[in-house]
Amino acid sequence: MKTALTIRICLICLAVASAAFLTLKATVWKGETDSNFKDFKKNIRQQYYNPKSNDPGKSDVKVERIVKTYSGVEKKYYEAVPVETTRVKRSDIEVFLVNNCTLEPEKQVDVVSKTSGIVLNILVEEGNYVESGDHLAKLDDEESLLALKEAKVRKENAERIYKRSLENFKDDIISKEEFEDKKFQFEIALAELEKKQLEYRYTTIKSPIDGVVVERNIEEGYNVEKDQMVFKVADFDPILGRIYIPERDINKIEEGLIARIVSEFLPEVEFEGKVKMLSPVVDPESGTVKATIEISNLMGGVLRPGMFVSVYTIVGQHQDALLIPKKALILEAETDEVFVVKDFIIMDVNPDGIESLSIGNNVICELKKSDEGNVFGVDDSSLNGKIVDISKNHNDKLPCKIIVEADDVISDKTNKVFDTVSFYDSQNVLVSQIKDVNFDVETKAFKTKITLGFKEGNNVEVLTGLKEGDRVITVGQDDVGHGANVIIVNEDVIDNDVNIRNITEKIKYQGSES
Repeated sequence: MKTALTIRICLICLAVASAAFLTLKATVWKGETDSNFKDFKKNIRQQYYNPKSNDPGKSDVKVERIVKTYSGVEKKYYEAVPVETTRVKRSDIEVFLVNNCTLEPEKQVDVVSKTSGIVLNILVEEGNYVESGDHLAKLDDEESLLALKEAKVRKENAERIYKRSLENFKDDIISKEEFEDKKFQFEIALAELEKKQLEYRYTTIKSPIDGVVVERNIEEGYNVEKDQMVFKVADFDPILGRIYIPERDINKIEEGLIARIVSEFLPEVEFEGKVKMLSPVVDPESGTVKATIEISNLMGGVLRPGMFVSVYTIVGQHQDALLIPKKALILEAETDEVFVVKDFIIMDVNPDGIESLSIGNNVICELKKSDEGNVFGVDDSSLNGKIVDISKNHNDKLPCKIIVEADDVISDKTNKVFDTVSFYDSQNVLVSQIKDVNFDVETKAFKTKITLGFKEGNNVEVLTGLKEGDRVITVGQDDVGHGANVIIVNEDVIDNDVNIRNITEKIKYQGSES
């Protein structure tokens, strides 16, 4: 009895397991498409990255599998990764030492009253430009004028006595000592007169330098004391900025270097200065060296003393350098790498007449006339390129595939038919020419090693690995593999005018980068 019950339970479990297996096989484990997709990707990469392969049978299998498994829109959906790109451009790039400081005038003097008195008139106001010797204010001069007249009378009287004593001395009427005393009295009276004249002139307060009145500390009716500061005059041209350079960057800065000055409140205005002086000693407390930046051409006084500014001292400059955005760099790469995007033309041609073609031949494709507008990046009717692969079939009746790497960007707006395709060898000799050639376009991304130079803000200089006009991926790198098909959904352009107007987006260089 127990044996029969056990057999029944085993049969029921087996039936349930069989049903579950069939259900999973029909639903979850139905993965032929994904498996074929992996094979498809593998064959595509082999096709473009093993151009020397000459196995015609393998090429035929690949073509059949592609057409059978992923055709039309479905193929594009599985293959292409949407990305954003930018063109490699040439422009100047500069490396900065960035410091902040408060501007100050080269000359600023406190004008003090050299005598005491009541202020009668104020002749200038703050903001007025004055020259050296211009009158700033007038003090009450009545008392000093009376003292001057009195001193003048004393001088005239002492002068008469001196002249009379001189005649008496010549006639031996008076002694030499008496004559010397009269002469001394006259000199004292003369000095007293000059002193009173000077005090009288001091009642008119004058500017000691050319500049702008930046401060007035008196009003009419004030009783001014001697040596009291009454005005402040500053020379605004040039203006100085004193910055402090860390010890590690001392060897990067020297007199005469150009500096760019930017104020947060004047974002559209850029000023130019230069390093005028460099302190010969290092401050032991801060470990910095003081550098004085001289700023001229103030554009009508837009830049003023007391303003807080950023000073970008140019310590390195490369002209006509290749630039790419920092975001184009592959972050997880061990070396500096980017993805370069290239267009490939895939042409189906008759096997007859292509025996003379070889990888590396130059190609000129003439497009049939179309009303769709520009098709190629540079020319409206022709495209240059180079053969990178030739896929020959074992069956001479099937068309062969020629893959050409295009030199320019190819638009989607095309009738996909070339009127004439001409092939040239390395000596620029015509090898073959084909008429009415159908073609398709594939865009692929290739991981490329590069060597970096200067880094400035959001841009970096490329020394090797890229050329002007190359397209690099800036968004979408994480989803792209070497040789993957991509779709460009947007292409940015690097601004050739790399300047300080976008300085707020720059990474402040403090000497750690070069």
